[in-house]
Amino acid sequence: MKNIAWYQVEKVGSYEQRRHHASIVGEQNDLQARNITYHCDIQPPDQFGDLFWATACQRNADLFEEVVFVCDGAVWIWKLIERHFPHAVQIVDWYHASEYLPPIAEAAFGHDTPDYHAWLDQARSLLWEGQIDDLIHDCQILGAMPMAQKAVYHAVSYFTHNQKRMDYARFRQQGYFIGSGTVESAGKQIAGLRLKRAGARWTETGAVATAKARAAWLSDQWDDLALRRAALPLAV
Repeated sequence: MKNIAWYQVEKVGSYEQRRHHASIVGEQNDLQARNITYHCDIQPPDQFGDLFWATACQRNADLFEEVVFVCDGAVWIWKLIERHFPHAVQIVDWYHASEYLPPIAEAAFGHDTPDYHAWLDQARSLLWEGQIDDLIHDCQILGAMPMAQKAVYHAVSYFTHNQKRMDYARFRQQGYFIGSGTVESAGKQIAGLRLKRAGARWTETGAVATAKARAAWLSDQWDDLALRRAALPLAV
């Protein structure tokens, strides 16, 4: 099931900057998503693109001066974005990108060793600051080790392909989310909590209908949809 989350980002008024004025790697506690609407379906990418564009227009996203997409690295997602919003800001989810690093550290140094943690902390800091050239270089150094070659290849390929979408220091400075937690939460709340219940069995049609109902409820659109349904004529 594919999910969409449209939202606006605002500063958290009660947030207090830490004393050392440094950004903790992986944290963006000064931002929050508001006015969130969720949409979902089980469709191939091209057909899902119709839902993507329709819901974008519903939220007037096509009229905003600035639109930002935070997604994982799936090629089909970026193709849809470039088709409908060619001038939008594109950001690869920081957490997805960071998941390529632990396999390298484990292959090179073993799991949970001091060298494992030292290298991983440094690599994550480079990623957080958007220093992707330096990060790729550090990965390639470990790629000389036979046991780490596969993990390094996958990471370097991912970072090279998405480098322009990983300028995280600049993105954070401009007030953008760099994590796709909002849409990831949609997947958990729609599919995880509602559909993946013990003993539940679904047809695809039933799963989609239930997921869409759940998405409408989470988006505070249930009452509006209920009123529209009540206004429909009865079948003869």
